[in-house]
Amino acid sequence: MKRPRFHSAETTFVDTPKGIFTASGVWFRTREAWLHDYAGAVFDREPLARLLKHAEVWLRSAQTWALWLLPFFLLMMTPLQAALATLVIYVAWESLGPSFVSRVLLRVLRLLDLVLLQAVYYVLIMSALAAGPHFVALGVGLGGFILLRWGLVRWAARPVVEWIWSTLYRMPVPDHVLRALIVRAALKHRVSLPEFDRIEQEIIDNLKRK
Repeated sequence: MKRPRFHSAETTFVDTPKGIFTASGVWFRTREAWLHDYAGAVFDREPLARLLKHAEVWLRSAQTWALWLLPFFLLMMTPLQAALATLVIYVAWESLGPSFVSRVLLRVLRLLDLVLLQAVYYVLIMSALAAGPHFVALGVGLGGFILLRWGLVRWAARPVVEWIWSTLYRMPVPDHVLRALIVRAALKHRVSLPEFDRIEQEIIDNLKRK
């Protein structure tokens, strides 16, 4: 078993026979050895722990967008409209976001993903709503923050999202996102990955053996 490692820009993880598990609870069905076999040259330039951290940020991106958009919508719409618009965007991005992995957008998401920054943002917007006074909007904002941060929106939307995922992606979504990040890192550093497509089949074959 791989000993966990930590860096401020990286994540801790363990490599097990069932896949890679990160400190935040994300399960990648791939193995560290497979990744090094097919993309070891990439990890010489960007450590695997850093790319796993980036994948975690991207996998939280629907929650991140929703957390930032809900207060803005509450300033522009009725509370019901704001809640519905946020929910639609959450489901749409959670479903389709893995298809649009971008290193440029990832820089923005890493900033927006900071809990302290989110908290300050909510304090400012909720204070403005309370001074309105717009107590219904305030309640929707605070309730939305709790539901999103505690993962209850993700849990409620998961049946729909997983059905969409099953029609779009061959691999489990965490592996799909990680694979996209590795490919983009390889392009940035001009690293050739002639055999990397084989890792997708490794993961699919491993899933069939479970």
